[in-house]
Amino acid sequence: MSGEPTVEIGSRPTRPGPPGEPSASVRADDRGRVTGTAAAHPPAGAAPERDPLAGEEGLPAGGEDSLAGGEGEGDGPAGHPLLRWAVGVLANVTVLTGLLVYFGWQRSEVQALELGIDDSVLGMTTTDYVLRSVGPVLALLLVVAIGGLAWLQLDHFLAPRVRAAGAAEGQAAGAGRVVTYSLRFMSWAWLVLPLTFWALSFLQVLLEITFLVFPFSIGVGALLTLYGTHLRSTMPGRRPRTSMPLRYAFTAIIVCVSLFYGAQNHATVLGVSLAENTEVDKLATVRVYSTQRLNLAAGKETTLPGSTGKDDYRYRYTGLRLLLHTGKGYFLVAEDWRPREGTVIILQESSTIRLELGG
Repeated sequence: MSGEPTVEIGSRPTRPGPPGEPSASVRADDRGRVTGTAAAHPPAGAAPERDPLAGEEGLPAGGEDSLAGGEGEGDGPAGHPLLRWAVGVLANVTVLTGLLVYFGWQRSEVQALELGIDDSVLGMTTTDYVLRSVGPVLALLLVVAIGGLAWLQLDHFLAPRVRAAGAAEGQAAGAGRVVTYSLRFMSWAWLVLPLTFWALSFLQVLLEITFLVFPFSIGVGALLTLYGTHLRSTMPGRRPRTSMPLRYAFTAIIVCVSLFYGAQNHATVLGVSLAENTEVDKLATVRVYSTQRLNLAAGKETTLPGSTGKDDYRYRYTGLRLLLHTGKGYFLVAEDWRPREGTVIILQESSTIRLELGG
C-alpha cells in the first residue's frame, strides 16, 4: 500500500502477529535508530481506523494542544500564543493612534478648565494632541511591556505544573496546591481585582493611586481569567472550549476599554497637576508691538514716539507672559495672573502684530 506511515518502534524484536494484524518491516537508519514500515489490512467492510494524532472535525493535528497553544513547531511555552494575541491587540496602529489623540485631548481639556478657559478656544489640532501625549503614553506602554515580561515568567513557572497536575490526578503535593489556588484565583480575577482596588479607594492616602490603577485592574483581571481558561485547556484529557473565539473577542474589547479608561484618568491627573503647578513668573516674557491700539485687558500700553508711518508699530504692550501657543494663536496672561483668576488674552498671528519673547 503506497504512502504507508513510517513509525518509530522500540528496540525489542518484532514478532509476527496473527492474521489480519499489521506487519512491520524493520530497518536501522544511519543514526542507529530502528524504524519500520507498518501496513494494516483491515477486514473488508470495516471502517478505517482514525489516526489518534489527527484532528477531529477538521481541526489541525494535535487538536487540543494546537488550540491551547501547546508546544509544537517552535511555538514555545503554552502562554506564548495568548501573549502574541494580547500584543497584537495593544500594538494595533489604530488603537495606539486613538490612545495618543484621546490622551492629549483629555489632558488639554482638563488643564484648560483648571486654568479657567475652555479647551474649544485653544483650537488644537490632532498633531497638537499627539505631541502632548507621546511622553506619558510611552511610559504607559513601558509599564504594559514590563507586565508582559512578568506574564512570561508566570507562564514559565505555572504552565508545566498545570500540565503535570492534570496528568497526576489526586496529587496532593505543594505544586498541586499552587496550581489549584492559581487557577481558582484566575477564574475570579475579573471580579476580584477591580473590587479590591475599588475598596482601597476609600482610603484617602491611596485615593490617587487607586484612581489611576482601578481602570487597568479591569483589563488585567479579564486577561488573567482568559489565561486561566487557556491553562485548563492544556491539561491532558481536556478538550478545547468551543467558545474560545468569543472569549478572545470580548476580552479584547474589555482590554481596549480599560486602556482608554486608564489613559483618561492618567490624563486627568496630569492636566490638574500641570495647571496647579503653573508658575507665571517662570513663563516666557512677551512684548507685543502693534500698528493699532489693541485695548488689551492686561499688560501696560506704551505709545511709541516718532511713529508716523501707516505700517509703523505705534503701540507696545509689556507685562505679559506666554501661557500657551496653539494653531489658534498666542494665549497671554498678566504677570500677576493666577489660575481661574484674571484674564487670558488670545492674539492671532497677523502682519499688524509682532511679538518678542524672552529677555
